[in-house]
Amino acid sequence: MPIFEYRCQECGQRFEVFFRRPEEAEKETPACGKCGSRKVRKLFSLVGLGGLNRSELSGGCGTRST
Repeated sequence: MPIFEYRCQECGQRFEVFFRRPEEAEKETPACGKCGSRKVRKLFSLVGLGGLNRSELSGGCGTRST
């Protein structure tokens, strides 16, 4: 399920919207939960990677020194 982050152009509220498919995000303009405005801008969101340790992120081979 894709999650898209938006910022309301009227009140500045940041919010997330869940869509079943990415193409739904292109067809629908969500309303701000705070003020109800549809003047929103989609934000660029960073993807979080969970469950990885530092050696996996740095390209290490995953072996441990003892």
